[in-house]
This record gives sequence, structure tokens and C-alpha cells, in this order.
Amino acid sequence: MDLPSLAVILQAALSPNPDERKAGEQSLNQFQFAPQHLVRLLQIIVDNNCDMSVRQVASIHFKNFVAKNWSPDSDTQQKILQSDKDLVRDHILTFVTQVPPLLRVQLGECLKTIIHADYPEQWPRLLDWVKHNLQDQQVYGALFVLRILSRKYEYVSIYFILIEKNRAAAFAHVWWFKSDEERTPVYRIVDETFPHLLNIFSRLVQIVNPSLEIADLIKLICKIFWSSIYSFCRI
Repeated sequence: MDLPSLAVILQAALSPNPDERKAGEQSLNQFQFAPQHLVRLLQIIVDNNCDMSVRQVASIHFKNFVAKNWSPDSDTQQKILQSDKDLVRDHILTFVTQVPPLLRVQLGECLKTIIHADYPEQWPRLLDWVKHNLQDQQVYGALFVLRILSRKYEYVSIYFILIEKNRAAAFAHVWWFKSDEERTPVYRIVDETFPHLLNIFSRLVQIVNPSLEIADLIKLICKIFWSSIYSFCRI
């Protein structure tokens, strides 16, 4: 399916007419596993010539499909072609900073799913991309991606329901820290990015009357620092 045809289907999925909307949703379901469907959705999401409502529904469909199908259970057949995965990984890093915040939220969730599933084994060049862009003009994009990457190695927050005599008696909140083996990749993240982060941070905090954009960059760096090292300091 070409891009104009896909845009028409996405527009139909937004129709107030129930029959048109149902037909659009059925078409999306019918073609969702077609080769390059994910890639074309991504192209529509970043296409400034497309109506924003179409781009938004494309981003939601993209996010839901990635969440459900990117990393299926071992006994479930892989439904996304490896070539499509490679294309998505190659482009989403750049696209995530080119779209408006409304769409960036959806792509950020997709990026989180992909990073948690693929890094570092299937995406070994990801950290190299981050390092390169920390030294280039794409600092926000690099920090945005690095924040998602560093969060992979945080604790796992779990709520347990305590059962007493077959009744739900209470909730217990447990902070389950990653094992040292699970956190090994974070050592490389710290070693290879923190010197760049320190340089960027030092320059930013010296700016007089910083803009909101500068403040956002400073906040991102602080969050990356927190996610990367705080559990090493736990008692």
C-alpha cells in the first residue's frame, strides 16, 4: 500500500460515520502485517504535509502495534520482518525530535519498547549514535534517547497484594533493583556519555536568563544522571 492510500484509510478511521470508521479500522487490521507497513506509518507521522489528526492516529496505531508485536513471546511467530525492524530503528532516532510534542510522546513510547527489547544485542550502534549527536547539533535528540536508554536499568517497581484468609488484605510496594549482571551495560553508558554530559551541563548552567528549552535540556541531563547511578548508592 502506498502512502496516499494509507493516509486515506487513516482518515477514514477517524470518520464520524460509523460505517466509514469501521471500514477504515478493518483495512488497518488487514494490512498491519504487510511488508513496510510500519515504515509507511512512520513516514506519515513525520510528514508535515499530512493533516495532524491523520498523523496522530498513525502514531497511536504505530505505538500499539509495536507494543504488541515487536518482541513476541518465544512461542509466538515473529510478525514483523527483520528488514522492517532495521528501517524503523534507523529512522526513529532522528524522527523522534522532528515531530511536535503530541507525536513525540507516542514515538517515545515506541522507542522505549524497542530499546528494552533490542539493546544492546540487536541494536549495538545505539550508544554510538547517542555519543555522536551529543557532540553535534542534535543534543536534544541524543538526550531524549539517552534518558529512555538509562531508564532501562532502573529498579523495577512492583505492587504485591497480600492475601489473608482468601481476602485482599493490603498492598505492599517493593523496589526490586536490577541485578549487577542486568545492569552491566549501564557501566558503558556512564563511561562513554558522562564526560559529554558534564561538558554540556557546564555550558548550559552558565547561560544567563536561560530559555525554557535550555531548562528542559538541564532537566533531561539530571534525569539521566539519576537513572544511571542512583541504585549504585543504595544502602
